[in-house]
Amino acid sequence: MTERVDRETAFMPYHFAGRWQGEDLLRHYPQGAAPIVRGEAANTATTYGYDSVTMMQETKTSVCQIERAA
Repeated sequence: MTERVDRETAFMPYHFAGRWQGEDLLRHYPQGAAPIVRGEAANTATTYGYDSVTMMQETKTSVCQIERAA
């Protein structure tokens, strides 16, 4: 946890590597060069929209629902 992100903001790292569309890509990394944390990029789980004014992708913002873990 960090206090750098306020309580109204959900943050998820989006530069994960090592998985793409559900496929584990570990076999493509040279021995000893695999990322410590392998996961799917957040971009694959967020919206596909574009800002109508700037035409920038909106994959860094999205509606989300957060639930307390059991």
